[in-house]
Amino acid sequence: MSQNHQNVEEQAALERQAPNTSKQIYQGRAISIRVDTITTPDGLTYQREIVEHPGAVVMIPVDQAGRILLVRQWRRAAQQILLELPAGTLERGEEPIACAQRELQEEIGYAADKITPLGGFFSAPGFCNEYLHLFLAEELQEKPLAADEDEHIEVVSKTMAEALAMIEQGLICDAKTIAGISRYYLRKEARNI
Repeated sequence: MSQNHQNVEEQAALERQAPNTSKQIYQGRAISIRVDTITTPDGLTYQREIVEHPGAVVMIPVDQAGRILLVRQWRRAAQQILLELPAGTLERGEEPIACAQRELQEEIGYAADKITPLGGFFSAPGFCNEYLHLFLAEELQEKPLAADEDEHIEVVSKTMAEALAMIEQGLICDAKTIAGISRYYLRKEARNI
């Protein structure tokens, strides 16, 4: 092992240190970008580019028939129409569960009488601090809110088997949707053991 390699704990301890400098290089509506410059005790200096995001929620809405409700929408960054779980960005000071209810109503036109937290995950921790809170939304009641003006969404329902097959075939290729459906599937399977 070369002397540049350290164990993970040592590297984490170094990374947790406050950077020597941190400079915001972009501030947008949804994200900001900063560059941290870090100097190690042995004199090595390096930079990390960090995309800062306020966090988001992802919901797994399940209707009375046990079907998962997904949204089909155009995604400019991916340059294609994707099939996704409903999701949305946390507003300043908003609790994740409140955001989940709001986004359900905006995106699929339903409120959930039962919302169960299923943990969460980072979207791309190598360069972004976005943390996604995952919720199972059940006992759905029709209660639409106005959608965002720039969102054009089609609601699609799939059985668990159909959703898993679409993941396996690469037809569902959105990471948060793959993670959310997989977590839900594992939860259901664990209850059958």
